[in-house]
Amino acid sequence: MNEQLVYKLQCEAACLLKEKVLLLNGITIIPKEIEIYYYEKGVFEDGSVHQNELQQNNKSHFYIHRWGTKKTDSYKGGNYPGIDLVVSGTENVYYTFLIRSALINSNPNPIIGPHKVLMEIMSTGSFNNFKEIENIPVVIQPSSVLGDVLFSDRINLGNNAGEFASLKFRAVVCDNYFIDSKYPQKEKLVTNFLLSSKMNKEDALAFSKKYLGYIPTKVKNNYD
Repeated sequence: MNEQLVYKLQCEAACLLKEKVLLLNGITIIPKEIEIYYYEKGVFEDGSVHQNELQQNNKSHFYIHRWGTKKTDSYKGGNYPGIDLVVSGTENVYYTFLIRSALINSNPNPIIGPHKVLMEIMSTGSFNNFKEIENIPVVIQPSSVLGDVLFSDRINLGNNAGEFASLKFRAVVCDNYFIDSKYPQKEKLVTNFLLSSKMNKEDALAFSKKYLGYIPTKVKNNYD
């Protein structure tokens, strides 16, 4: 496993969550929870990446999930399609951030779930179809978000990820929205963060109590 690349991708994900806001045709999108997807043949072959044409050399556009690898392939149906911000500006490097949760325009609460985020963008922007969303360049502007970024493994990957399934490629901002949100596997996010941090016992237990409302057994045991 290319640990240096893993660290680089995690840093770039944290940067998006902490320092960027996305603008799309008048819509403001502030990502709160994302997942990293990166594939480069012979370098980092993560089988969970769709490898659709729109995920490569398509920087600062959205990619909406399709059944195949061609940009002309049909979109996934039902609750399956999600929306990715494309990071790749290079041929044969497929690199995107799946937006799992986000604040959109004036909605005071995060929209949670990839499909719900996509449909909120559709309705807020009054788009007629997914293609319209993909065709408009995403404007990325600097911002400042307070809160730690917590990492854990991605959700519902299926069987194609192989050894890449255990990578800490899910990133979530731990801020005031986190306290009342219904992000999946919140305990795992906080536990992973605290077990890898250098907090003293008092601060770690207080952090857990604030953001979860309780102290997980693994966290307690870590300080016994």
